[in-house]
Amino acid sequence: MKFPSSARGGEYGLLVAAATVADDRAAETVRELLRHNGIRATCGPSRHRSAWGGRIRVPVFPEDAVRAYQVLCRNTR
Repeated sequence: MKFPSSARGGEYGLLVAAATVADDRAAETVRELLRHNGIRATCGPSRHRSAWGGRIRVPVFPEDAVRAYQVLCRNTR
């Protein structure tokens, strides 16, 4: 998986968003799931609310992004 150049060096410096969620509780749940799977993650507000209302991002290091995507896909409906 490749990320567009605009995803690098953006809102969170070198980190890339693995997920964008609606609230702090969901962000913490995603962060804990990723950490439980050995992926370093943090949470932070997005500068812009998404069209569906997402306002909290869960960024990870670029080298963990593909694994984070896989973990999230396996654990969401």
